[in-house]
Amino acid sequence: MSDSKYLGRFIWRESMSQNAGKTKAFYAGLFGWTYEDKDMGPMGTYTIIKAGEKRIGGVMQLPPDKAQVPTHWASYVNVADVDASIALATKLGGKSHWGPMDVPNTGRMAGVMSFDGASLAVIAPMGDEMPMTRPVAGEFCWETLTTSDMDRSKTFWTSVAGWKTSSGAGMPTFGVGEGMENQIADIQTAKGPVPPNWLTFVVVAKIEPACETAAKLGGKVMMPAMAIPSIGRIAVVLDDQGSAIGLFETA
Repeated sequence: MSDSKYLGRFIWRESMSQNAGKTKAFYAGLFGWTYEDKDMGPMGTYTIIKAGEKRIGGVMQLPPDKAQVPTHWASYVNVADVDASIALATKLGGKSHWGPMDVPNTGRMAGVMSFDGASLAVIAPMGDEMPMTRPVAGEFCWETLTTSDMDRSKTFWTSVAGWKTSSGAGMPTFGVGEGMENQIADIQTAKGPVPPNWLTFVVVAKIEPACETAAKLGGKVMMPAMAIPSIGRIAVVLDDQGSAIGLFETA
């Protein structure tokens, strides 16, 4: 159980990588991240991502038995009860594709996959909480859900994560309360070949130089800069292993 003051908020992002070394090198070049390796015993080495001195996420090498799983980002949302969230997900047509599991000195966590295949992770953290401040360049800032069924997804994720829905900034959003400061993700309808997914965004100073850097590092621009009135601009790039990540330049 978690009584965190950050219930319902995204508190961690993690790259599950087929080549952790390449992942670390790519994002060090793109965002200037540095890293801190931790020995997790039987679980191997876990790498903490640092933006300046702030710990913002992690990189985990996928084990050999997950060779078929592509490198991808996972976003963790803070929930009160991981097992209760999984039970609700299952009732609503989803499932837990890993966990629940207890990680010493970290908390209880599990993966959640919705009825249409979009997935994230839920966590009931333990121990001291890092204060959440307004994201600056190099830090994670936002999530986007792309779904095959807008209405069903709203029901699914508000139940699982304890969110509310609204229409912040003229688009449907998930939030932990009213007001733009409490909105944490937007919701889009899937179009074209892109399957339903959760996408995480990182703040950058300028979109175009960041896209150019991603390409020079072996990545690819998936969606060029697009303006969101009164908010800023966004773009989506693929890293050199094909994992998608969003870029956000504030207005």
